[in-house]
Amino acid sequence: MLTELPPDTPMRLPTLRDLATPIFRHRRAGLLTAGAVLAATLALIAVTPTRYQSEMKLLVKRERAETIVSAAPTDAQQGRMDVSEDELNSEVEVLKGRDLLEQVALASGLARGPANGGTAGETARAVRILQTALRINPVRKTTLIQVSYAAADPAGAARVLSTLARLYLEKHLELHRPPGAYEFFSEQTARFHAALSEAEANLTAYGRREGVVSAELEKDAVLRELADFETTLQQTRAAIDDSTRRIADLVSQVAVTPQRQTTEVRTSDNAELTGALKSRILDLEMKQADLARKFAPTYPPVIENAGELAQARAALQRTEQAPVKQETTNQNPTHQWMVGELARVRTERAAALARVGALTRSIDIYRERARRLDDQSTTQQGLRRVVKAAEDNFLLYQRKQEEARISDALDRTRIANVVVAEAPSVPTLPANSSAIRLLILGSVAALLLGLTATFVAAYISPFLHTADDAEESMGVPVLGILPAGEWPRGDALSTGR
Repeated sequence: MLTELPPDTPMRLPTLRDLATPIFRHRRAGLLTAGAVLAATLALIAVTPTRYQSEMKLLVKRERAETIVSAAPTDAQQGRMDVSEDELNSEVEVLKGRDLLEQVALASGLARGPANGGTAGETARAVRILQTALRINPVRKTTLIQVSYAAADPAGAARVLSTLARLYLEKHLELHRPPGAYEFFSEQTARFHAALSEAEANLTAYGRREGVVSAELEKDAVLRELADFETTLQQTRAAIDDSTRRIADLVSQVAVTPQRQTTEVRTSDNAELTGALKSRILDLEMKQADLARKFAPTYPPVIENAGELAQARAALQRTEQAPVKQETTNQNPTHQWMVGELARVRTERAAALARVGALTRSIDIYRERARRLDDQSTTQQGLRRVVKAAEDNFLLYQRKQEEARISDALDRTRIANVVVAEAPSVPTLPANSSAIRLLILGSVAALLLGLTATFVAAYISPFLHTADDAEESMGVPVLGILPAGEWPRGDALSTGR
């Protein structure tokens, strides 16, 4: 009896036995499918022609400096000497380039050119076959590029790689050599040489026209002389101020200093006067005595003689009390020195005043000359900068011209940063890698398709083999299993598929 399954009955996950049962139950379909795939693979291997693989290796290095068409010095453009991964991959892409492979196909005879009656479609098909048979891979952690080519003809495989190596080297030189570099640098060298000659001629003509050799040096010399003149002018003006002050002091001192001074003073008695007075007194006394004996004291001559005697004695007393004083005077040397110093200072001041005028005129002349030399120096420096720029450009392009000439010479001798490290050789043994690869791929495909065939056969089989099949097909639980054979699925027991 069949009853419906409850709605909350959990789904049972398939087991390994459930997965393996269809394989064993429908193994015939799987074996037939796998056998057919293997038979097809073996047939393909049998009809595939024997191929020979030739190999070569290219070494990418950075030993040769490349000519750079720029205004900067080449030395400033040089970088590191190692080869980067990007550069290595760039060379690989050049090897895989369609234009290069077209040249290889035409040069090695894989395709006919238009001159030999070939068509563009034939060339495209040859390039496609060449791309399929050609293997280009960089070797890890090296700067080597491994190139291999498989063909039915061993000599043809080696010939194709030799042609590829030759054309690739030419392509590499063409890509890394700026076209017309030597002609360009030669033209620029000639142009800047003419510019240098013209600039030098302008500089020489300006010097001759202005009468200067080096305006900058002459200006420095004039400025030094001007500084000396200004210093001398300041010193002279200071000397004039000092002279003016000294003249005023000397004038005041001369006014209060006498022209003569007493050099000797003698004090002595007047011996002649004293002697004369004493002699006079003696005569008067003798006369007084004589008159006194003869005349009375009231006698006028006696009185007169007594008066003279008294005067003589008074004069002698005064002479004795006032000695004779002799003074000797001479010119005052201080006064004379002051007068002479005043004359000298006035002379020096007059000379200093004249020197100030001369210095002022000289300073004005030197300042004007310095300004003129400054203008000439500016013009001359501009002309020299033009000469220096033309010289730098001339030397730069002359050096670059030589570098381009050397680069062209290296190109003619085929010296490049890519060399053939391992030349292609004619293979003697066939390359069975493709047959092994096909066999491995066919075996894997046979296994997968055989397993798929068993599951497909189990899925489309009209028979119920287990209770799970019945429950899954009818959606009702199985109460018992009859030990009979397989029950066909009919309309009464619909599987719902």
